[in-house]
Amino acid sequence: MMRLLAAAAVLSLAALSPRAESPQPPPGMTRAVVLENDTTLVARLGYEAGKGETSHTHPFSAVVVQLTAGEVDMMLGTEHSRARREPGTVWFIPANVPHAAINTGTAPCEQIAITIKPTRASAPAGPPTEAPPGITRATVVDNADTRVVHVTFAPGSREPVHQHPNDLLTIQLTAGNVEMLIGSQKTSGERAPGFVQFLPRNVDHAYISGDTKPFELLSVAIK
Repeated sequence: MMRLLAAAAVLSLAALSPRAESPQPPPGMTRAVVLENDTTLVARLGYEAGKGETSHTHPFSAVVVQLTAGEVDMMLGTEHSRARREPGTVWFIPANVPHAAINTGTAPCEQIAITIKPTRASAPAGPPTEAPPGITRATVVDNADTRVVHVTFAPGSREPVHQHPNDLLTIQLTAGNVEMLIGSQKTSGERAPGFVQFLPRNVDHAYISGDTKPFELLSVAIK
């Protein structure tokens, strides 16, 4: 089961304008930008064993998702915790709060970091709705900046075509064959853990399971 922890992110931008340049990651860490637009910057972060950050702040809020299991030491302000983090663990990082993350395990691990740009055109998330048959939802973060929902699709389950008033990201947590209808475009295929999809506000969309086993993803509404 996913655990929500208000803890540390590992993504810092040098400036807040869209397409901002960012500093190099510390030794033993890698950072690869997955997507960037006027709403968000999403990066995939890799930690070698025993490597991580020193305490720092950034002037934006962020969501961080543990992508592969690992022993991670997290610091946020005066709070500090060290534990095994399972895939799908989520942290919300408020702006301007000192934080740091260190991989204290003996194997590499990965995270996804989602910058919520303060320069975005904000919009409130739509109200929660009943999940369609075969789909389960559990809200793990809901605040002024974001709503993060853990979603499980049973084999053959499907969403009705719908819209959101806010921009949205989905992050694949476990592999699955997913059909995506976004506007007039339909795609299908095997989505690996860490696959990220951006859904613009007010665009018709639906996700459908084409798999024979359940799969899990996170839905991240950016308000």
